[in-house]
Amino acid sequence: MSFRPGTVSKILWHFTGGPQWDSKKNKQLKKLKPAAQGYNALKAILDSKELRVGNYQEIVKVIVPEKRSYNLDTKKVEIRKNVPVTVKSKPVCCVADIPLQHLAYHSNRYGKIAIGFHRDSIVKAGFNPVLYTLEDTSLLNAIYQGYYSVDDVLTDEAESEVDSLQGQIDGIIEEHELDEYIDASDILSALSFIESGHSKIESSFETFMAYIKTFDTSEFDSIYCEREWRSTCNFKFKPEDIAMIIVPKKQGNTNFYKKFLKEMNLPRDLVVACWEDLIEH
Repeated sequence: MSFRPGTVSKILWHFTGGPQWDSKKNKQLKKLKPAAQGYNALKAILDSKELRVGNYQEIVKVIVPEKRSYNLDTKKVEIRKNVPVTVKSKPVCCVADIPLQHLAYHSNRYGKIAIGFHRDSIVKAGFNPVLYTLEDTSLLNAIYQGYYSVDDVLTDEAESEVDSLQGQIDGIIEEHELDEYIDASDILSALSFIESGHSKIESSFETFMAYIKTFDTSEFDSIYCEREWRSTCNFKFKPEDIAMIIVPKKQGNTNFYKKFLKEMNLPRDLVVACWEDLIEH
């Protein structure tokens, strides 16, 4: 017989009643969605057979000890010290590795409506567990500096120097009436390739940051214990990928469990559990 710790589950859960994302403030609100909104979100997921990337993005703030930039007006390199930088990840869709006996604790933050997927299905879909780290750590600064050290190659400066050199060469050729032509376009093309590399690195870093979860010291009992998995792609699933659906019998004036069974035409072998019976018994 194989044993596993009580902190690991073979079902990974997506709660539909969690707080909404405030795109203006770049943060998740604290208030839960209304239960009806969470219920409709569950139905939409099941109807589309797709768990879509949402609005949530990881926002990470780091301090860069030194940042170089090229001023096109003065044609000089400028150096700034201890520059605050805000990094925004690609949007993600999320599930959480929460054992059944711990779901009640997480309902305070995410509501009582959830769809659980088999862990094997989540792994095959490309989800990955996140890396938890405290905010404002040297780790985040080190990661950022490693990815963005290529920014020290200032293509604007190099392009300006090439243009200036090309002008000087053309002037000498014209002054001495030389029957020569020197073309620096290959150098400019190489610099353009470097600039394209910058964009690819930035995109790669945004993807990587999607799997970093930051929290502060007041969130050990909330954020840190979620055991979150993420993907930057939509998750198209089949009914057999679903392990269980949980819906509350009563929230407000609505019996969502009864309503769900009446409205949804699901496979007979798909487990739909009542929150009160399963979790609060």
